Amino acid sequence: RGPSSYHPKMMLKIILYGYAHSVFSGRRIEFLLKDSCRMMWLAQGQTPSYRTINRFRVNPYMMEFLH
Repeated sequence: RGPSSYHPKMMLKIILYGYAHSVFSGRRIEFLLKDSCRMMWLAQGQTPSYRTINRFRVNPYMMEFLH
């Protein structure tokens, strides 16, 4: 069902890149994935939706991934 999942490391990279450039909105990060060559490279050409980005940010298991 649905598209295959995105790798957590890639998701973390794009979120941290956005934060480092004062971009905190999931919609704005999604826009950068389609507009910024650097962001496209970090995401390996994948374009998760803003909903996927936001769900990843609030996922309680993300803290386990960081340890």
